[in-house]
Amino acid sequence: MKTIFKLTLKSATRDPFLLFWSIVLPIGGTIGLGMFIQSPDYPERILTGMMAVSILFYSFMTTSFAVLTQRRRGVYNLLRVTPMSLWKYICSISGAWTLTSLVCAILVLISGIFVFELNIAVRSIVALIPVIIIATIGYVFLSFFAASLSRTESNVSILTNMITIPLLLCSSAFYSLDSAPGWVQMLNRINPFQWFINGLRNSLALEWSGYFISMGLLSLVGIAAFLLALRTFRYADI
Repeated sequence: MKTIFKLTLKSATRDPFLLFWSIVLPIGGTIGLGMFIQSPDYPERILTGMMAVSILFYSFMTTSFAVLTQRRRGVYNLLRVTPMSLWKYICSISGAWTLTSLVCAILVLISGIFVFELNIAVRSIVALIPVIIIATIGYVFLSFFAASLSRTESNVSILTNMITIPLLLCSSAFYSLDSAPGWVQMLNRINPFQWFINGLRNSLALEWSGYFISMGLLSLVGIAAFLLALRTFRYADI
């Protein structure tokens, strides 16, 4: 498992999609939006939103392409002739991708602190880490499911966009939904991405009741995504 973890981590750091979607774009968006901020409450909304987007883009979209690429190259067929079980392999590569995503989120956090001149307590940063890890693991497991339903990169692109765009639009990552239609607010309440946003915001505000509720909901999503990944995993295109 350690070898798979190290190889995956090494490969992830060389991924050009990682550089753009999870580092350059979120940090650039944070800086760009920071130039037009008027409301004193908006900096933290942008920061948590950009962190969440960075994690979602990498741990779900980018890894979906990686899973598909490995399957098409026959990597998963080798699992059948090795003593490593499927769940150990999934946990190994998921752990590496989770660590990579965590580093991306920290980079976005640091850039936001400097751009907005935020005074964030150390306790808040410590509280952020478990939320990021749990949410990232869930998105990574979900990427296995997305890749299992796809045969080509075009399929993956369409499917991941069909999932991520509604998650983003039905969340309050960058704007308030207080005046949105009732059905949008209903979707927002059951939106896993919104639970992630809430967890990040509760971490910064040190609101522990909401923090643990978000952690519990994200944990349930992670467990469901893991079971779904195992259930639908495909060793090869047939």
